[in-house]
Amino acid sequence: MRTIALSLLLGAAVLAAAPATPLSTIAELATDFSTGDASGAIGKFDSAIPGYGRISQNIQALADQTEVSCEIDIVSDMESGGVHTMDLDWIMVLKAMGNDTTSERRREQVKIEMRQIRGKWKITAMSPLTILDPIHVL
Repeated sequence: MRTIALSLLLGAAVLAAAPATPLSTIAELATDFSTGDASGAIGKFDSAIPGYGRISQNIQALADQTEVSCEIDIVSDMESGGVHTMDLDWIMVLKAMGNDTTSERRREQVKIEMRQIRGKWKITAMSPLTILDPIHVL
């Protein structure tokens, strides 16, 4: 019994110590949205990205106003000089909090660039930004 518990703890420690990759960062971003972790999602973006203020405000609004289900599939990933240019198939289902009838499904093809900044993979360019818009309540 102790051997199993120790093996599980060691396995978790190895996984936690594994270096981040662009792929793992995108997976974490989808999880951040799905769990309502606005600060985690915002942290995946470089603060120097064009539109950073809008990005952070919209992500916070999504977390505050909606329950989000997010799936991000990487369609292509080209690396050149340490910069990853990715085409993403990004799907989000937004359900307004406190309202069982208001929901919105979004699916967009999004292009991003990622690079390591101070040892962490960050999104340094993104187009279009509309996937991050707050829910449209009619």
